[in-house]
Amino acid sequence: MFRWISDHERQETQMRGYYIPLLILGAAAALIGRLMSSGETWVDFVFLPAMSVSLSLLAVLLSLRRVSITTVKLSLLGIICIYQLVSFSDFTFAGRLYTEGLSATALWFPVVFPVAFVFLPAWTALRFSVFFYLLTVLIGLLGFYVTPQVDQRALNTVVQFYLASLAFLYTQAIYARYREQYVDMHQIAHTDPLTRIANRRLMQDLLEKSCEVARTEKTGFVVLLIDLDHFKRINDLYGHSVGDQVLREVASLLQGVLRQEQSLARWGGEEFMVLAPKTDMHQAQELAKRIAGSLASTKLVGQLEVSASIGLATYREGDSSDTVVRRADAAMYRAKASGRNRVEAEA
Repeated sequence: MFRWISDHERQETQMRGYYIPLLILGAAAALIGRLMSSGETWVDFVFLPAMSVSLSLLAVLLSLRRVSITTVKLSLLGIICIYQLVSFSDFTFAGRLYTEGLSATALWFPVVFPVAFVFLPAWTALRFSVFFYLLTVLIGLLGFYVTPQVDQRALNTVVQFYLASLAFLYTQAIYARYREQYVDMHQIAHTDPLTRIANRRLMQDLLEKSCEVARTEKTGFVVLLIDLDHFKRINDLYGHSVGDQVLREVASLLQGVLRQEQSLARWGGEEFMVLAPKTDMHQAQELAKRIAGSLASTKLVGQLEVSASIGLATYREGDSSDTVVRRADAAMYRAKASGRNRVEAEA
């Protein structure tokens, strides 16, 4: 049985390596801020130690894999925003905002916007940032009306702060739009337009990445190359629109047979490819038989019986993506030469 570390698991491990030191640093900064704070407001007295404890607890839970990266991100964003809002409110309603100017904590307000865009989907982050900004504006307006005497320099500083934050927020909105367009273009570039599954380009990237992982981590994988038998006959007899529908239904059928960690792509024409991690050759043969059996028991487009010739190849030490695919391709052609509707493993 091969040992396989999925992309998701690898990314989770990498992100834990980033966030654990960040949480520890944040906890230490909050503790140092509490010890060095002058004037000892109740916010510093209560929130900074609570923040230090919370961040330390998140670091421990993350190292023990008791919380997800998503939970850590949302917790971090929530802790930062609550502290900022409470601190800003206390400073404002004490009458200090419009007499002394901005507090040191307020200078960190714009950091909330990029943090939100890193942690959240683009448009969710934008809505969150706008809501956060409007809350600070509301607090500032209320503070203005409860301050008996306003210093003009302090007022100018506050106005500039709000305008600068608004400009920063606007640039984040532009970034959100471009990021969404990039995601759309990336998806289009890696999706087969007919079957809506991965295309050859994406599968090629996955194969190269899998070979790199196999070389460094001594793991393996199996490639299944699936070619529909006599597909040209379907196009000739029923037309290309029926042939296209057959390809769509085969793609859907294959997705129903595969496990979540197994990747499917349209390799070209009537050929499909499956990349199967955590799979040895025996298991790949069983998977190929399930695919063949599922095809045999399903009438496509309501009336057509379609079979497939399937070639299998497993990663060998020193392989490139091309060599693995060539062996799977050779096995698939042997299956066709042996009468079609069969499974052949690499020689």
